[in-house]
Amino acid sequence: NAFHLLAYLAMLQEENLLEFNLGLFKWTWDCDQIEEKTAAASNVVELILTKISKQPQEMKNLLRLVSCLGASFDRDTVLCAFPHMRDVNGDVTELENEVDDLISLAILETFLESQGDSRYCWVHDSVQAAALQQLGEAEMNAYKFKLGKVLFQSLDERDVESNLFEIVNLKTSAEECPEADRSTLLNLCLRAAKKATEYACFDSCVSYAEKGISLLPPDKWSHEREVSLELFSLIVE
Repeated sequence: NAFHLLAYLAMLQEENLLEFNLGLFKWTWDCDQIEEKTAAASNVVELILTKISKQPQEMKNLLRLVSCLGASFDRDTVLCAFPHMRDVNGDVTELENEVDDLISLAILETFLESQGDSRYCWVHDSVQAAALQQLGEAEMNAYKFKLGKVLFQSLDERDVESNLFEIVNLKTSAEECPEADRSTLLNLCLRAAKKATEYACFDSCVSYAEKGISLLPPDKWSHEREVSLELFSLIVE
């Protein structure tokens, strides 16, 4: 894999394990030293995770957030969620400048690349995978749930609809949905299942419908009859 090879060579150069000798006019390295210092990294994801660990904390925060938004994301979504995920409020202009600076740094460090029109994507899925591994599984699932809740509460209805699948995926990451959020998430799962049907994504429709069904109360036919009927009907169809 060309990306994996380039990532490995870049890491060697950053760690001064691979250097260009101007006197000899050629690249030089010490195989024993390379093996000693890279033996702990069994794959490229671990190498990238090591690189992420050396970044400033705010960069780590940004990469963790956008890793939950899929293969690509837009600047406005990041601006909407970033302050809430840090529990910090500040001047809007300062926030925009900070996010823009962090995204620019992420591009410079070859984590992200621009797609134009304020949209960005990961340079490779291995980078996203590494960013997702900054937290343990339980912590990351709780983080995703919080992010989904923040996006649902902070985005306007049009943007919620545009990001519906991502929001539902995030909010269904928690091992157990808090009772206070159950009704909202139930209806979001129904909306996502219907939307997936419109796009002829029937496997996704079934998945969202099943997630919704798992949120139904034991007395669903008494208290959630209409939603229950719609969810089961979507699976049958």
